[in-house]
Order: sequence, then structure tokens, then C-alpha cells
Amino acid sequence: MLCFRVLRNGRHLATAGVSDFGVISTILTWVRRPDDETRDSPEVDLHVGGSVGREYREHLRWCYVNDIRAGDVLTVEVRDDLEAEPPSERRLDEESGLDDVARLQLRKKALEAQLADVNEELGERGAA
Repeated sequence: MLCFRVLRNGRHLATAGVSDFGVISTILTWVRRPDDETRDSPEVDLHVGGSVGREYREHLRWCYVNDIRAGDVLTVEVRDDLEAEPPSERRLDEESGLDDVARLQLRKKALEAQLADVNEELGERGAA
């Protein structure tokens, strides 16, 4: 099995892998926005995760580190001689196991809630 072995400053964080079909990802993200708390202190985080299952609806997380700093050395080794660790978190999509009609009804409900939020914000701005 192909695995991602992830280290921070030489310290082991996770060995991620899936045995059959799926997705594994290692994502390093830097965020600095002009109008919030990240303006003066950008956020840097690392996520090691993936998904498995029919239509990849089961999401996995091996680690999430939100205090990456300048000078940290992050290493991702692609290995086929290691066993994957079990993920620290597993989560199914709420749509998992639903038929097409039930999935569309769920999407409709979410869109109606989003539209209600937009209408409320428009009302608050006097543009309704």
C-alpha cells in the first residue's frame, strides 16, 4: 500500500494510507485576509486527510496542525514499505446512502435555507 509519512521538524505526525480505492491528501495552507484577525498574523495549517467508500463519501483525517511557523520543516515521504495508521477521525457525508430523490430533497432544503439567509441580509441592508 502506498502511504504518505508526514513529519514536522523531524517529528512524526502521521502515516496516512488507504488499502483499496480512495484519496489521500497532504495540504499546507497559508491564509492572510485584509479585513480580519489574519491581517497581521497569517494562518498556516497542515491537513492530512482523504476519503474512501462508494463515491468517496467517507472522509478521513489523520492530522490537523494549525500552528505551523516560519522555519518549520515539513516532510512528506511517499512510501510503499509502511503500514498506514488508522485515521484519528472518520466522517460520513450526510448524503451517504441516500437515493437520488432524497439527495435532491436534502440539497433543496439547504438551498432554501441559504436563500432565506440572503433575503434576511438584503432586508437588513434595506434592499429587499
